[in-house]
Amino acid sequence: MTEARSQEVRRSLPRRVLESITGPWTWGNAFGWVGIILAILFIKGCIIDQYTIPSGSMEPTLRGDPRFFRGDRVLVNKWIFGPRIPFTTWRLWNWGGPNRWDIVVFRSIDPEAEHPILIKRVIGLPGERVKIKDGDILINGMIAEPPEKLRDVLHYVDQLEFSTIERKRQILKLAQVNEPLPILNADHPPVKKLYAHMRLLHPQVKDMDIDALTDAEVESLCADVDKQVVNLIGNIYEFIQPEMNYGIRDEDEYALVPEGHYLLMGDNSGQSLDGRMYGWVPHNHLYGRTFAVWWPWARRQDFTGFSGTWWGRLLLYGIPALFIAAELRAALHRRGMKPAETEKEASL
Repeated sequence: MTEARSQEVRRSLPRRVLESITGPWTWGNAFGWVGIILAILFIKGCIIDQYTIPSGSMEPTLRGDPRFFRGDRVLVNKWIFGPRIPFTTWRLWNWGGPNRWDIVVFRSIDPEAEHPILIKRVIGLPGERVKIKDGDILINGMIAEPPEKLRDVLHYVDQLEFSTIERKRQILKLAQVNEPLPILNADHPPVKKLYAHMRLLHPQVKDMDIDALTDAEVESLCADVDKQVVNLIGNIYEFIQPEMNYGIRDEDEYALVPEGHYLLMGDNSGQSLDGRMYGWVPHNHLYGRTFAVWWPWARRQDFTGFSGTWWGRLLLYGIPALFIAAELRAALHRRGMKPAETEKEASL
């Protein structure tokens, strides 16, 4: 082989590798690949997609680990509420909304949120009057009973019932911003202590992901925080949220869910930043309804009951098995062997 021929072979090697994957570089083949890419984008944007749970706010139903990106992988039906235009909050048309207790994926109403895509459970529907009392959800004066399989899982707390560790986590978040709160009296001694702690903590926490910190890390950072300040946060936390965006306010009052909006909350109520904090979620922010956990395999779940029926199992396992059998049969024929002959040789 001449040197010129050898150089030609070396130059064409990357192209030969690509053509072994994509096929010949022709206009017809290019249009085919464009069609495949558009079909994938349409399926992911309008029909079905998968998401990873970013935090532990939905435990024990769904598990997430914000530090290691190894949360549950869920499948989401994006067609059920109406097809969306990809990368926007616009829908081509609406096919209705979610039901109470559905788990939905949605875009955060905070454009600067650390996790722009969130997953919560639907609690309040448009036009309903909602109240949380003694762990129960009251809708229009009546207790909303969750499905039987959820009764041992769901127990909601109102915004004033934060644990000590959660109060300290909120102090760290205030220290990140390190700005006075107009609602508070700056001359009040506990408030003065709060501001002093915020100034001291700000250099340490200004670039941290507070939600990703473990309880032990939060305790360590807040080791010198005065107990009076921790108690203060528990008493004033509902007032430091944006007034017009706030969801549940007074346990003796009902909150009215606006039309076209929903109250969404996490199953892990005590450790969930949800509708009690950032308010109502508009319908056009909903991506779709979660219907299954597909990974990790040991935690796979079907929230629809589809896989529990005989016809569901037939579709899920029978059809793929037929395709695999057909492919194996075709492969054997391509090698010039019939299935019966293969079995005979195997028996010998």
